[in-house]
Amino acid sequence: MRRTSIIAILGSAALIPLLILAPACGKGSRDAAAPPAAGVKAPEAPPAAAARHEADPRPVLGVKIYEASPPFDGLFRLWRELSINTLFVSEALLANGDFRAQARTNGLALFLIYPVFQGPEALKADPGLAAITASGEPARDEWVEFVCPTKGDEFLEHRIEHLRSLVAEGRPDVVSLDFIRYFVFWEKVAPDRAPKSLPQTCFCPLCMRLFQNEFGVEIPADLAGTAGKAKWILEAHADEWAEWKCLRIARTVERLSAAARQADPGVKVNLHLVPWRKGDFGGAVRSVAGQDAALLAPLADYLSPMAYHHMVRQTPAWVHDVVEDLSAQAGGVPVLPSIQVVEAYITEPLAAAEFEAALEQALRPPSKGVVLWSWDALSKSPEKQAVWKRLVH
Repeated sequence: MRRTSIIAILGSAALIPLLILAPACGKGSRDAAAPPAAGVKAPEAPPAAAARHEADPRPVLGVKIYEASPPFDGLFRLWRELSINTLFVSEALLANGDFRAQARTNGLALFLIYPVFQGPEALKADPGLAAITASGEPARDEWVEFVCPTKGDEFLEHRIEHLRSLVAEGRPDVVSLDFIRYFVFWEKVAPDRAPKSLPQTCFCPLCMRLFQNEFGVEIPADLAGTAGKAKWILEAHADEWAEWKCLRIARTVERLSAAARQADPGVKVNLHLVPWRKGDFGGAVRSVAGQDAALLAPLADYLSPMAYHHMVRQTPAWVHDVVEDLSAQAGGVPVLPSIQVVEAYITEPLAAAEFEAALEQALRPPSKGVVLWSWDALSKSPEKQAVWKRLVH
């Protein structure tokens, strides 16, 4: 693909708000999903979601940054030179008053990255909070350790209150919910992975009891042990199980979003999504991760797939495929892909030419911009900074 400017790549119709961010404007469609059982309440979109859709002549050009040391003047000067206008930041950086002030002065939007169910520290304090796999083991794979989205209600209440306080004190433009899903180490899932080899969670007693109650399912009394019960659910009621998981995640998004908006009615919500297309791995984005884009879209202002093509052994063109697939389900909610700058989990280098190809694909409509993972990687590569400048100026 020939080099071209970002405005030409995105097109005027694809431009979105930055500091005044657009709310979700469509409900989407769920033709592939089973309807909720009687008495199971699906989450509702906030009233503002359909009320307005403002426009801004700038695409989001963002970087994820987790830590930085003062003074910050040089950092913000470099971001201005690179036309970066959005920062996805950690809780620690949002809490730094000088950093926040410089972001405001320089007109950079702040997205607070807020992990939800990835909880190694919480699990260290209370191992009983762990999500449980179909084999009856705690959901853990290297650094990925998930709290059960159901039985950790006190954990979730704490996270909700903590998010409310962060928004009240730090006033981010956007709350960016990360790990808002069920357990899976998707970063190591290659295209040839067998769908049945992907982990299924959570099969703790509470999850199985609530699933039965809410969907009118009865696990046979003669089934003993987690593995036997999980096998029966996945064979006899796989569709209902996937639907229950998706509703559970959507309700959690609803609660977290409501808390953030209570602290600041103007704050927006972004969701980090597993970069699987609707049909990938037999529909695993719903059945394994519990993320139903059409169900989540009305609750969010952005949907951000982590389209890290290199680590999952895909081509740069796959980045655009992910954006297109998600956009088709999102009912008009802006899709903001995140791409990787340097190799991770595999040893083959991510060359500058491949980064350029992925960046071009990420900026193609219907994308609303791009977010780089991460600033640390980009800051160490003058060659990739030069690529960025060529494409976004």
